[in-house]
Amino acid sequence: MAQTENPQLLDFIGAGKAKGASDEFLAALLTRRGWPGDDVYAALGTYWEAATGLAIPERSGSGESAKDAFLYLLSFSTLATWSSALGSMLFQFIDYWIPDAVSPHVVYNLRSTVTWQMASIAVAFPIFLLVMKLIFGEAANAPERLQSGVRKWLTYIALLVTAVAVICDLIWFFDYFLTGELSVRFVLKSVTVMLISSGIFAYYLGSLRWNRSTDLSRERRRNLAFGTIAAATVIAAFCIGLGVAGTPGVQRRIEADRKRQQDLQTLANAIKLWRDQSQRADASTAIPATLVELGARQRLRITDPETNAAYEYHPKSATAYDLCANFAEVETGGRNGYPNTYGFWNHGKGRTCFTLDAAKPVPWQ
Repeated sequence: MAQTENPQLLDFIGAGKAKGASDEFLAALLTRRGWPGDDVYAALGTYWEAATGLAIPERSGSGESAKDAFLYLLSFSTLATWSSALGSMLFQFIDYWIPDAVSPHVVYNLRSTVTWQMASIAVAFPIFLLVMKLIFGEAANAPERLQSGVRKWLTYIALLVTAVAVICDLIWFFDYFLTGELSVRFVLKSVTVMLISSGIFAYYLGSLRWNRSTDLSRERRRNLAFGTIAAATVIAAFCIGLGVAGTPGVQRRIEADRKRQQDLQTLANAIKLWRDQSQRADASTAIPATLVELGARQRLRITDPETNAAYEYHPKSATAYDLCANFAEVETGGRNGYPNTYGFWNHGKGRTCFTLDAAKPVPWQ
């Protein structure tokens, strides 16, 4: 402790202690005479450090509690992130692999759905493993950290959330059972929720028994088993998602195709608007002669987003025409695992043309 700068205060406290005055009496007397409480207690501390020959120990519990709170909050938040993303991804796979015409839930765009979940897992899961390794490493060096009240409070909160998820899953399951709406994919979804929740619940329930006498080598093996099973499940789901969504290169080509399709739809709507305006003005041409003419009037994109090559436009009659583009991938507009054979904008790989009529509404899918 730093020495006070007022020797008069130190001399008075030393003389008072020599006469048998208590610390409480001296503190009350000096503060009533106007001395700041911090100065008084600092002087008392200096007196007792000199008397005992020992420095007053610094209290570190508050710092450790703050650090424990940060680490456990980070671990539980990343746990919630990757486990929720894993469950949601598995739900999407079940819906995709096991179509159900009765169920109202339909997979409209599996690729765009699983990419967000894959990103969540790729970020949250490694951070979770790193934080848990750090927590256990500190516990190995300081076993008293295992008895942290912050750790127990946050663990019980995580267990409560997990238990609520399991209870809701059971209620959901029995409700469907009683109403006769059980299906294979519903059972698989219930099993998925149960397995993920029960695995997390069992692991953290066991961690509450950690204390100073815990066999850390056994717990290290237990942590390794939990981490290995979780990592294997996450990696398997991530690889399946990568196979469904495609590599980033494939995703870029798909997005480019989607932009091409949107451009053609925009051009078709602009051509219909041109025809409608021409009809009202009794003009000689019902549709534009070229896309350049159309683009100049309405400021539209008329070129491919990647190659900058102009889209093809071939008028066939007063209102009929073809729009063509070169696509990178095949698109069938499929939903729920089935191809949409009636989708107007479905296209193959390479040059694809669409025949439209400006006198009719532009197909939206």
